[in-house]
Amino acid sequence: MKKGISFVGKICLAALSLLIITAVVTTGIGVTKVKKAYYDSFEEELFLSAVQLSDIVSHQWEGDWSISEDGELLKGDTAIHDTLQAQLDALTERTEISYTLFYGNVRYVTTMFDSTTGERMEGTTASEAVTDIVIDNGEEYLAANFDIGGKKWYAYYCPLTNSDGTVVGMIFAGRETDDVETALSAAGLNMISVAIIFILISIIVGVYMIITARKITKNVVGGLKELSQGNLTVTFEEKYINRKDEYGEITRSADGLRAKLVDVISTTLELSDEVTKSGESLSTSAETASHVSDQVAEAVGDISKGAVAQAENVEDSVGNTNDMGNSIDDINVSVDDLSNATVEMLDAAKRTVLALDELMEQNKTVMASMVDIDNQIKATNKAVKEIADASNSISEIASQTNLLSLNASIEAARAGEYGKGFGVVASEIGSLAEQSKTAAITINDIVENLVDESSKSMEIIEKLSEGFTQQNEHLNDTKSDMDGVLSNVNNVEQNTETISHKVRLLKTAREQLTDIISELSAISQQNAASSEETNASMEELNATFALISNSASDLKGLAESLNNKVNFFKLATE
Repeated sequence: MKKGISFVGKICLAALSLLIITAVVTTGIGVTKVKKAYYDSFEEELFLSAVQLSDIVSHQWEGDWSISEDGELLKGDTAIHDTLQAQLDALTERTEISYTLFYGNVRYVTTMFDSTTGERMEGTTASEAVTDIVIDNGEEYLAANFDIGGKKWYAYYCPLTNSDGTVVGMIFAGRETDDVETALSAAGLNMISVAIIFILISIIVGVYMIITARKITKNVVGGLKELSQGNLTVTFEEKYINRKDEYGEITRSADGLRAKLVDVISTTLELSDEVTKSGESLSTSAETASHVSDQVAEAVGDISKGAVAQAENVEDSVGNTNDMGNSIDDINVSVDDLSNATVEMLDAAKRTVLALDELMEQNKTVMASMVDIDNQIKATNKAVKEIADASNSISEIASQTNLLSLNASIEAARAGEYGKGFGVVASEIGSLAEQSKTAAITINDIVENLVDESSKSMEIIEKLSEGFTQQNEHLNDTKSDMDGVLSNVNNVEQNTETISHKVRLLKTAREQLTDIISELSAISQQNAASSEETNASMEELNATFALISNSASDLKGLAESLNNKVNFFKLATE
């Protein structure tokens, strides 16, 4: 059969293939990244060059940009063309970057030459696209592969401004695209060359590793084939055993297997004879053990009967303990209900005492108010009496005034014509006196009614005062009774808590007793079951001893057969 590539060879080929693919992909990505980084760096370089030139021309000469009548470029009052041209030519020679200064869109100072005529490109104009972006909009502009004077350029434009910020021209910094592409191509070729060299070195190392692996594998596989044919005298090369890698580990493992097989087979040959002898001894011992197991089985039967009786007694105790536990639970529930009722009664009693205290305070306030009302009514009654006295005085004054009016009328009549005016006054005074008397009588009637009503109010106030006094006495008695009830409820609550505590202790003790009895019941049942199982096991043991006796004979035959099989292997001692 044609021999194919080994597994190790396949692994190495797969690793080499992945390595080559990785190198190709990495090189491609690297070239792309380098190209981008180069363009970014180149763009930064052009930007800095344009900014540098703008800074130089802005600070080297004073004033604004303008064109003289002769068409010369001026910075302030200075014609700068020749000086600036020399500076730009020197910069271009040192940096290989071309510079141009535009006034408007016209090149006035430049280091660029037309590829067709070979002349300096002064006086030529920039494209409309660049003019619109930089001069009209005042923005910077980066141009790639831009055609200028028959060549492709990579250029950067920035606005040229006067002191007032007006855009009057442009600053140009650029390099030919061919120079950039040449540099990039050289960098890419260098990276590809390094990748190819790396791949070639990897292939050489891989081939060497495959050849070495095949030699080691051949030595190990050949030795294992010899072992499979029973030849334990085979050896492995020392240089492979002493290797520090996986192949050395495999070779050492194969050599260790050979040594272990030699040891096992030698020991097996020695033990097979001893097994034959032990089989005969085992048969004799099995017969003796069978006789002893019969005696043990009888003793275990007696123990089993006692364990069953003990388990029944323990089960009865468990039932009684459960009944006692149920009674304790009922007591505990009743005590809890009593405790809850006591707490509720205590809260109600406390609320009642608080309500009585509030009622007594309100009663005191009402009694104080009744006293104030009584004093006010007495003061009012006194004032009414004073009004009555005043009314009587008014009546008397009205009577006297009436008499005086009558007398004045009489005197006026005696006076004749001279007494008419006085008579009219006397008549009016008499009329007023009558009205005052009438009003005094009315006031007197009202005052008498007020005195009667005030007297009645005073009687009612006195009755109310007596009622409130009695009510206050009853409230005091009721509060004293509620204080006694509150004290008794507190005593009931304390006694209930004591009973509840005792019941909880009793419940805990009952649970402990139940646990102990349950454990004892489980142990008794386990003993009974174990006794029965032991009895059954002893019967099985007797049967087992019989089987052992038979197996001992079979073991002797197997030992002889094993000895014949082991002789298949060839030991160095042979």
